[in-house]
Amino acid sequence: MNSAYHIIYLDKVDSTNTYLKNHPELWEHDLITVVAAEQTGGRGRHTRKWHSEPGLDLTFSTLCIPPRPLNDPSCITIIAGLGVYRCLRRYCDKGLNLKWPNDILYGNKKIGGILCEMVPKHGAPAVIIGIGININTTAFPDEISSTASSLKAVTGKEHDVFTICEGILDEIGVLMRDFRVPLDRLLLDEWINASASIGRKVLFYNNGREESGVISGINPDGSLVLVSSTGDRIDSYKDEIIYKLE
Repeated sequence: MNSAYHIIYLDKVDSTNTYLKNHPELWEHDLITVVAAEQTGGRGRHTRKWHSEPGLDLTFSTLCIPPRPLNDPSCITIIAGLGVYRCLRRYCDKGLNLKWPNDILYGNKKIGGILCEMVPKHGAPAVIIGIGININTTAFPDEISSTASSLKAVTGKEHDVFTICEGILDEIGVLMRDFRVPLDRLLLDEWINASASIGRKVLFYNNGREESGVISGINPDGSLVLVSSTGDRIDSYKDEIIYKLE
């Protein structure tokens, strides 16, 4: 592992995000990262469960201290997604894509996810970045077997979990060195080029009403630009969306 990161390895934990959140004494270490061989209660957005196989997949969390205060972690989610994308492209270039806000796909199947949560650190917000990547799993539970994949499934090869963890951390570190809010246009363009979200038809909620529309762009704060089916433009959307099957 890169010596710049202070790494804690756990054989088994409910959630690496929860572990890091519940141990604020660890936050004094710069770039503290928790890696788990087995995660029994992995979480995604909106309390969704994240499935991973012990010893086969990558589950870790790292504490990020933004150079300036943030109101929410949307920008960090974009940064983390690009870090994962840059690393995984070394193993599977064609077919890899990002799905707003926090999924990593190969084709239309999910191989990874990101959960960013804000925590107070000496009165200033820090962000815990939780990342789960299906690395060497080839069999999935029935309920996700049609929507999930792994790096091994798409490349036909086994991969070293910790080498990939190091690669992702290094890429996030490079991105964070130049981090600013609002996000740089070149970085946003890179995310757009890596994403299959732009132009997708979605369901979303506007003033409590479900509407349909299309994703037309992403803003420098990490929010979406949507155009509804009636032609209305929603300039800064950060809530739940449902992607329509196409």
